[in-house]
Order: sequence, then structure tokens, then C-alpha cells
Amino acid sequence: MQKIVAVLVIALVCLAQPLFAAPGDPLTWRDSTWDYRSEDSTDIATQVSVPKVAGVASLTLIAYGAAYWLVFKKGWWDDERSHFHFENDFDYALNLDKFGHFAAGVMLGEGFYEGYRWAGTSEFQAYLFAGLSAMMTHVAIDVKDGYSPEWGFSVFDVLSGTLGGFYPMAERYVPVFKYVDLKWSYWINTKAYYRQSDTGIFTDDYCNQTFWASFKPYRLLPASARAYYPSWLAIAAGLSIDEGVFIKHYEGTPHREVYIALDYDLEAFRPQSRMARTLIKSLNYFKLPAPAIQVYPEFHWYLLYPIKF
Repeated sequence: MQKIVAVLVIALVCLAQPLFAAPGDPLTWRDSTWDYRSEDSTDIATQVSVPKVAGVASLTLIAYGAAYWLVFKKGWWDDERSHFHFENDFDYALNLDKFGHFAAGVMLGEGFYEGYRWAGTSEFQAYLFAGLSAMMTHVAIDVKDGYSPEWGFSVFDVLSGTLGGFYPMAERYVPVFKYVDLKWSYWINTKAYYRQSDTGIFTDDYCNQTFWASFKPYRLLPASARAYYPSWLAIAAGLSIDEGVFIKHYEGTPHREVYIALDYDLEAFRPQSRMARTLIKSLNYFKLPAPAIQVYPEFHWYLLYPIKF
């Protein structure tokens, strides 16, 4: 949806915050108990800087303005209005759009976290404020959508985006996320969505998107076995939908698709500076092309999924 594009624009601008260098990485980086997101308390000063807070606020306002002019102004926001109403579109894209809102919330959470951290808040405060900021962004957008004659305020869209906004915080403090990453991949294999779309925004092109849970076997292995398994090699399970979702007179039944694929854990390549670590952390949200098999509803093998050839 257009509001997903908007939050992506906001998140990308918020990510453009100056980053400090981190101290040298520990020598025990292959230890599965090591937390990629851990930060030395001396890594970044925790004294709030008013000029930096003003800078973060200014970038956020610029991002909101860019989202309006690039996305919302082209939609219904400058046109007719209706009374405020709720609408939960459970039939749209077989609910894969909820994963899209979650992913947009993750980007917002990461962007706001970097901004708040740079401004001098503590690590915990930065994660907390980032999650709340992502939530309020989704609430504000959906309140406006609540007056749309075609859309409406979606509680579950807001909930999905809010969970995404707090996901970076969960990665830092919930132990299970040391062993699994959530990722996204996109490649245009079919033009079904664009043939029936007036706007052609890629975030709505769900039949070409796949959302993944990427598991890290290396971290689950005992210390004696880690020497024989590549720390960067992961195994991912993915969910997508077929093109029939966007074809009006589709002969079959639109369905979900399930994939199993090899994956790369970029965090295993231990960058030395905080800026590099932040870049790797962001890139690791994207599932890079790798061998995969479709296991539902039928079997297919792909050499470099999501590229199908």
C-alpha cells in the first residue's frame, strides 16, 4: 500500500544519521553466545545533545514531508473524504500485506533508533523511543486513512507496523533472536500486479515478494562442531503468494507459496566500526539470491531465488 512506501521513505531519511566508531571487536567473535547488537557502554555518549535532538526532529519532518509529496499527495489525501471508519482488509493479498507493514515498521524502528542513539539517549531508551515512534507514525497514517472513501483505519495494519517497530529491540534483548533473523526479498518474475494497478508501487507487488525466517545453525551447534560449519551459512523458510491474487479472472485458486532456501548471515563477517556494523545490520534484513525449493503447494527448484529461471 502507499502508506508502506511512506514509512519506507521516512525510515530511509531517519537512517541518515552520523554514526560513531566502535571499539575493537572481541577476539571471541565465533562464540555463539556473542550478541551482534551488544554495545560497550562507552561506545556512545549517553548525554542528550539538544542540537542533535533538533537535527533528528528536522530530518524526521523532512521525511514526513517527502512521504507526503512523493506518495500521499498522489493518492486520495488531496481528494474527497468520507466519515471516519475502520476497515480490516483480511482478504487483501492473502494477508501478506501485514508482513509488509511489519517490514516497514522494522525500517522505521532501525532509523529512529540510530537517530535517538546519536542524539545521546541510552541504548534501551533509543530502542523504546524508536518503537513508540514507529507506532505513532503508523497510527497517524491510518487515522488519515480512516477518512478515505476506499480504505479505512486498520487496527491490524497498525499492530503489524508497531510490532515491526519494536522488533529491533527484541533482537537486542530477547535471546531467541540470536538464532533467527527476519528478512525480505523481491524480484519481478510476473507483471500481474502492474497490469491491474493504477499506481504501480512495488510495495504492493506481493506476488513478487517473499518474507523469510532465517535460522542460524552455527549458533545452535556445540562448540566442538562449530569448526566444521560455516558461520555465515543459514537456512531460511519463506512465504509468498502466486500471481492469481492480482488476476481478476484467474482459472485456478490464488494460494500461498512456501519456500526453503540457503541464506547468508552477513553478521558473521564482523565489521570493525560502528558505521560498518550498522550497514551490515541493515543489509542483513534483505534475503540475497540463493538456491531454494518451493515445497508448497507444489515442488520447484530454483538456483538463485527470488530470481526464477
